[in-house]
Amino acid sequence: MLTTFDINDNFRRLKWDSEDTKRLSSYARYRELYRSEFSRPFRGVLNKLLKRYPLQDTTAQTLIEINLFKALTDFYKFLITNGEFEIKAGGAGEAVWAEISKENNFISVLKEVCIDNSRFGDALFKVALVDEKVKIFSVCPDCWFPVFDKGNLNELLGHILIFDIVKNGRRFKHIEKIHKGYIENEVWEVGNECLTARIENIEPFGLVPVDDFSDKWNDFVLFHVKNTTESDTFYGESDYKSCESIVEEIMLTVSQNSKIINRHANPKLAGSIENTELNPITGERHFPNSDFITMGKDGQKPEYITADLQSEAIKSHIDTLMNFFYILTKTPPQAYGIDVSGNLSGESLKTILAASIAKVKDIRSVSLTNAIIKTVECALAFAGVKDANVEIMWEGSENNPDAKKSEN
Repeated sequence: MLTTFDINDNFRRLKWDSEDTKRLSSYARYRELYRSEFSRPFRGVLNKLLKRYPLQDTTAQTLIEINLFKALTDFYKFLITNGEFEIKAGGAGEAVWAEISKENNFISVLKEVCIDNSRFGDALFKVALVDEKVKIFSVCPDCWFPVFDKGNLNELLGHILIFDIVKNGRRFKHIEKIHKGYIENEVWEVGNECLTARIENIEPFGLVPVDDFSDKWNDFVLFHVKNTTESDTFYGESDYKSCESIVEEIMLTVSQNSKIINRHANPKLAGSIENTELNPITGERHFPNSDFITMGKDGQKPEYITADLQSEAIKSHIDTLMNFFYILTKTPPQAYGIDVSGNLSGESLKTILAASIAKVKDIRSVSLTNAIIKTVECALAFAGVKDANVEIMWEGSENNPDAKKSEN
């Protein structure tokens, strides 16, 4: 946790504590899970499968990559953003916001924020004024460090964003310190993971030392959206945290059974030695065009060796694991296109999706609605519309607490 804007220690290393280190490590893991890059997050599963089923002994892949993580995130992104919602800016702000929203493709930015909020637990809107044009975009939280006054989570002093820059083959860090009404920009050259020298003239990087916009907007330009959280932490919790071990077990179970099925896709024959033929050149006995296991010399008829796969037990185990996944993620099978009870009416589907809808309302009320309102207010202020009365109406929320207004 940072309590001052002084980001580097006496050895010019970026200073953050174990909480930040753990957070950034978790973000990297969750990004890999979302992108189906399972080799590092599920290294233990891969090693188990390789040990039991070496690659040279089978043509099947080692791990069946069932990316329930991405399916989960995409479902909540869809549920939050694909319903009708309306942002009202009031009076002169309506036309201005319509133009800003169109130029920035705001719905696309909102979808990116929803993806980050699901996979990381945290997401960020950012507003900027570039060449007199208002820009709205999402910022990945893996470069973000909030600053708290004396460590009090309820007293936010500002934010720090740290970006990597490569220029003329040299590595730099752009450190953006976001205060209320202005931003301090610093550029440092990097070597051996330390800040080796501060660059005095940062204009070649397209930056100014201090960007003061307090006459237009005297507040932050970064707005945090977080998944459901606890009172003793500032950060949200990833949707993946509760279900990671279940998905791992599902992939392991499916992969192991896939190996067994592949091994028995070309079953061996077993029979007596009298069923085989003698190869006069090698002197060995064999059965034409098949793997053959000899069993005795009593003229036993050749039979295929088949596996008792216990398919019902396997299906029951996978169904049990999937049920745990649905419980932990507050999603039903229908969320993933699995119609388990025939075609459903709209009302029936709403009942089935009740837990998912409740979670979406929770996300909106925790921080999403307020973050959107503040983002719109900031964008309008940069465009010259001050003290806009911004309101966001979610589908079906006309008489619902989810419909919120800004308070000026």
